[in-house]
Amino acid sequence: MSRRVVAYVIVTAAAAALVAAPTFAKEGVVARVLTPIERDAQAGTKLTVVWTLSSVEGGKRRPFGAGGVFIRLFGADGARSPRVYASQIGSGRYRAQVRVHRGGVQRVVIGLMSMRCAGSCRPAPRLFPLVGAVFR
Repeated sequence: MSRRVVAYVIVTAAAAALVAAPTFAKEGVVARVLTPIERDAQAGTKLTVVWTLSSVEGGKRRPFGAGGVFIRLFGADGARSPRVYASQIGSGRYRAQVRVHRGGVQRVVIGLMSMRCAGSCRPAPRLFPLVGAVFR
């Protein structure tokens, strides 16, 4: 095998490990809303939502930090807000302002925009389970 081929194999394996590493790091992460959301908020209302992301490692809860964290609200009739990207305001703590669309707020989604590479790369949102009270 030529040096060029060996170098290519090593670089490809390293790149694959780097792409896979963030996926494993996100396993077990949960979102907890700290500012409960009014389910019957009027369309057009701008809500400020604060939440945390964390996981359990070695029996202890640890904050999870990342870029590309977003929130999205869904209404009763299928209406949905666009993904609103959050600001990280502390270790594992996020804040975003999101506008309520028609139908109030029936479902809340918090996730992380990442990439899925299988042949070609494309955006792939990773959704976190919500724990605790989300609504008032």
